[in-house]
Amino acid sequence: MKRILIATTIGLTVLTAGCTGTGGGTTGTPAPTSGSATPTSSSGSASGLEALAAKPCDLLTEAEVTGLGLKHPGEAAKVGTAEGCDWNVSGKGGLRVGIRTNSGVKDLNLNGKLSETKVGKYDVTKVEAPDGATSICTYVIAVSESSSVSIIGNIGLISDDTAAACQRASQAADLIAPKLP
Repeated sequence: MKRILIATTIGLTVLTAGCTGTGGGTTGTPAPTSGSATPTSSSGSASGLEALAAKPCDLLTEAEVTGLGLKHPGEAAKVGTAEGCDWNVSGKGGLRVGIRTNSGVKDLNLNGKLSETKVGKYDVTKVEAPDGATSICTYVIAVSESSSVSIIGNIGLISDDTAAACQRASQAADLIAPKLP
């Protein structure tokens, strides 16, 4: 229960949507919708991300989770506007993935050392030590201008190893990005 509370607190701190954003360009063009009730492809569409948001813990397989040094299965939890999943390991932090189908990177209040990078075909905003939390690093994948996936790596509340937290988040982002629409 304590781990869930800590993960939720961290998630709320890092993933709080705000009125200010970092700006930055994201690429991607919304796909037009047809009159059919069933989409023929979810590539690049909100419906593809919504399907992932319905089962966020399925973003990582058991082998991927254990490869990151975490315990499987994860625990699904909604934090703010993000449908997400938490994977933890006792005393060594964990990982949280949050899927936002209606908030792009520009819509988030990201505080910390910001930098831009790429993971696969996606633009990513890397946030080191958000709000001064040196045990945390976040990768926010811009799925589209109005949707995003946040990947938060943490190394435990008493650690100040931001580089290790960023490594955990980066490795998870590399595994998750190819599964996104």
